Amino acid sequence: MGEIYLAEDTALRRNVALKFLFPEAASDPETKNRFCDEAQAAASLNHPNIVTIYEVNEYEGRPYFAMEYIEGESLDTLVSDEGLPPQRAADIAVRICRGLNEAHKLGMIHRDLKPSNIMIDNEGQVKILDFGLAVSPRMRESEATVSTGGTLAYMSPEQVQDGPMTTASDMFSLGVIMYEMITGKRPFEADYEASLSYAIVNEEPKAVEELKPETPLEIIDLISRMLKKNPEERFQKAGDAIEALDRVATPETRFWIGRTIGRSSRKFVFVSVIIIIVAAALYGLRDQILPRTLEKKTLAVLPFENLGDSGDEYFTDGMTDAVTMHLARFGELAVISRTSSMQYKGSDKNMKQIGFELGAEYILTGTVQWDKRADAERVKIGASLVRVEDDTYLWSESYERVIDKVFALQSEIASNVTDALNVAVSRDEILRMERQPTQNLEAYDFYLRGNEYFNRSWDKEDIEIAVGLYRRSVELDPDFALAHAMLSRAHGMMYSEFYDRSEKRLHDARQAVERSLELDPGLVEGHLALGYCYYCRGEYDMALEQFAVVRKLQPNNRYLYNAIGAVQRRQGDFDKAVQNFIRALRLDPLSFLRAFDVAVTYGLMRRYSDAEKYLDRAIILAPDWPLPYVYRSWLYILRDGDRLKAHKVMTDASAWIDFSNSKYYWWLARIVEDDYDAVIAATSPGSDTAAYFLHLAQMNRLLGRESEEYAYSDSARVILIQKMSARQEEARYHSYLGKAYAGLRMKEQAIYHSRKGVELMQTSRDAFDVIYLMVDLAEILVIFGEHDAAIDQLEQLLARPGFISPSCLRLDPLWIPLHDMPRFKNLIGEKSEKQGT
Repeated sequence: MGEIYLAEDTALRRNVALKFLFPEAASDPETKNRFCDEAQAAASLNHPNIVTIYEVNEYEGRPYFAMEYIEGESLDTLVSDEGLPPQRAADIAVRICRGLNEAHKLGMIHRDLKPSNIMIDNEGQVKILDFGLAVSPRMRESEATVSTGGTLAYMSPEQVQDGPMTTASDMFSLGVIMYEMITGKRPFEADYEASLSYAIVNEEPKAVEELKPETPLEIIDLISRMLKKNPEERFQKAGDAIEALDRVATPETRFWIGRTIGRSSRKFVFVSVIIIIVAAALYGLRDQILPRTLEKKTLAVLPFENLGDSGDEYFTDGMTDAVTMHLARFGELAVISRTSSMQYKGSDKNMKQIGFELGAEYILTGTVQWDKRADAERVKIGASLVRVEDDTYLWSESYERVIDKVFALQSEIASNVTDALNVAVSRDEILRMERQPTQNLEAYDFYLRGNEYFNRSWDKEDIEIAVGLYRRSVELDPDFALAHAMLSRAHGMMYSEFYDRSEKRLHDARQAVERSLELDPGLVEGHLALGYCYYCRGEYDMALEQFAVVRKLQPNNRYLYNAIGAVQRRQGDFDKAVQNFIRALRLDPLSFLRAFDVAVTYGLMRRYSDAEKYLDRAIILAPDWPLPYVYRSWLYILRDGDRLKAHKVMTDASAWIDFSNSKYYWWLARIVEDDYDAVIAATSPGSDTAAYFLHLAQMNRLLGRESEEYAYSDSARVILIQKMSARQEEARYHSYLGKAYAGLRMKEQAIYHSRKGVELMQTSRDAFDVIYLMVDLAEILVIFGEHDAAIDQLEQLLARPGFISPSCLRLDPLWIPLHDMPRFKNLIGEKSEKQGT
């Protein structure tokens, strides 16, 4: 359809690829429309595994679009006649799936997936190109069902026959690509198009194991399913294949930056030092900030050891989690949270050491073996309860049950533990423990797999996979209340993490939890999920009512006190919030997230010494997590006005941490860094592309580069207008859009949207996020010379909890235009000349 040029974007100083429609085709309305459809289709997608479209325009009658320039090689040049190692192929395929899933969720079909349309950049990132043949729901049915091109060797049978196409058609093409990546050969080959078409529709390819015997069976099965002739027998869309591919891909696919240390020698040395000092530091901090809860017996359930196949690890973790949640129901027990206990998986530490680190008086250990070879599948479990003080066994038992008795087995273990500890158990609690969550073991399996991804990280891909697995679980058993509750939680996470701020996402979350509570009105997880639904909507009093129900039913629920603290912080009740965050940390003493929540809340309260203590704890627990270092640096600015100390924290940490895509660091960089050009060069987009462009616009404004500021601001404006088309009343989008218009020097629009953002946030009574939006408004007012109005905002910020202090105002270059104003000098503690020196 066109020709592509490498070009330089002189305003933004970057290379781009320009795709022009051929001159002879530009006069044909149908071809021109298809070309524009390609640009619009690709531009509507925003994903790291899809090429980014920057601009769509026309030059001398020829339409063109500018897109991301990728330095690397296409997949067809990467794959040799010998093929790729199977796990490497699966790693590439799962990344293709993640990008393709973004299109499939919008109802798009690519229709031309092939190796030459897949790029691998120099950093190993996978990018899907060329949506020229893509169809979307907007197209006429006749356009969507006719193949109109494509590359024959990679077409699905229905595409070859000009039949109805679905997202499953793309999955066939991906199967062809995977087959070729592993074997070095295409599954269907012939000398003539007619014979090739016949082979695709009627013949089976040579078995992968014949050509590449070392290929794992799971990968062979995946390819076989993708290449089914009947579309209904394939994965129906890319999202369905992600979880299966992820299990067989390389370890990098499973990488979680918040918990995994890198492999460079410098990082290894640093982590070794941390391991040496962590015990002493952690013990001292525990005694200082986590006083023991004497009135309760403290129990830790360590991860049960999987004695079966490695693929059963999720099942073993699910058993551990189920027993933990059963025991958390009892008020006499303080049960250590899963996240802290899971850190001892595979540990060779003795019981006394683990008990001391967790603050646990008793420890439950176990082994699990899922025996699938017998006529009736069986589960074998060994469990032991140890008293830490004298390292003695209070109780030990072995169990063997058929698989469909697994729920009774979980409650039996919990009941035996409460007996050994002399914990009083009511009749109602016994009945609830004995209740089976589902009769469908396949549904339970999908539920456990969903939990695996939900608990893995906050990454968008993991939460999306969890949503898909929970959905499959409730499809198999529509009466599975627990799975409905967790489906609601996963939808809520997609919303609260700003991955999907649509009303549909909130509706899906509410619908799932209502079904959950309809099935089981007393379900703890259902009330917890409903509380999170209210939280997402800003209905904080209603959220607290639900969390009160959870507290009554399960006083040691691992999510409970953190959820209460989060609501109270939004409501501006920081004293109560910090106490609940501390309580959550007592139940989860090795959680860097819980420690960080306490630190941030103390920082908002301007109790900087307390904040520092918990930041140190978070850094010890997660030395590779960027956020505590950023806030540690902020602390030196807020409390001490010490820019050099703040800079040293970031410089030292950058030896093992990449801050380039952290928007929290971007806010700090303008204060602590001297070389703004170096900051710009080192910055890379994170998940919030609009924030990335606004950051670069701000840096260029501080450097006096108006054209660059304008270009980046306009890029942010385009993204935000698209986002707001589906979410008109989103406070953060209004605030961001105000900053974008300020960069374009459009005063009326800038101030309107910024004030609108603050008003919406104040209406929702969010005392936490409104702080950031008020700073944005003050910055915009300064840009347009509305200095008194800007100082009004800063005065309000200093009068309430937040991340603003006199020393911060003094150092931040945003407020340089205010420095000579008496009101500002009064704010930062300096006397004006009229007042005398």
